[in-house]
Amino acid sequence: MTLRYNRKIFYKFILSLCILIFASSCEIKSSRRIINSKEEDKSISQLSQDVCDCLNEHHEGDIDARMTPCINKIVIPQTSTLAEGYSKSDSAAAVDVMMFKETNKASKVTFNLVTSCEVFGSEIETLYDKWYPVDSSAENLRAIKLLSDNFQRATDADTSRKRVLYELIARNIKARHFDEGIKRCQQMKSLYKKEGGAYFASAFIYNLQKRYPLAIDELNQEIRMSKDSNLRLVIEVMKRKARRDNMPIK
Repeated sequence: MTLRYNRKIFYKFILSLCILIFASSCEIKSSRRIINSKEEDKSISQLSQDVCDCLNEHHEGDIDARMTPCINKIVIPQTSTLAEGYSKSDSAAAVDVMMFKETNKASKVTFNLVTSCEVFGSEIETLYDKWYPVDSSAENLRAIKLLSDNFQRATDADTSRKRVLYELIARNIKARHFDEGIKRCQQMKSLYKKEGGAYFASAFIYNLQKRYPLAIDELNQEIRMSKDSNLRLVIEVMKRKARRDNMPIK
């Protein structure tokens, strides 16, 4: 067990939307149309609406199972334009630039879905709330006691000390020992100033406590530490919750 959080779920959505938007952009490129920013905004809005409408039509399975047909519904009809849209004459550098633009566009679509599509936003919210699943078992409580003792005995030179602290944070969060979890996060920030992870963990605690402004502050710190801009999606989830709970966010 480790505090090194799993970003797989959020990255999977980003990747899926990249595929969707990449295929969509091939059709645009094959006809050599040049779109201005207003048209691009419209396409982002339309893509978001198409995915949202499709999700509302599928009610069976988890979000992955429901997302797949929605992606395929939009992508498959356009795959025939791939060879035409991206010809062999395009340099690798040119394709890289186009892919970067489409990835950025995918991020915008994802943000738009979180803020404007209720079904998508609620699914992402639920996934995030289960990031550290509840574990109040006797086994977990014994592990916390053992790890606490090990951490207290460890010296600064002990290479396992950081790993023990990471695990203590994760296990305390799963046990819903919020005060102890925050305390351990503060220790991590103090002892290992260049380490990310502790800010994400404390943000998760503040999220469960509905202290959304504090959660957002911690996530911004985590982004500065880890350079993981994808975590801005989690901030949008916090803002969504805050709006629902009538809590103003600056």
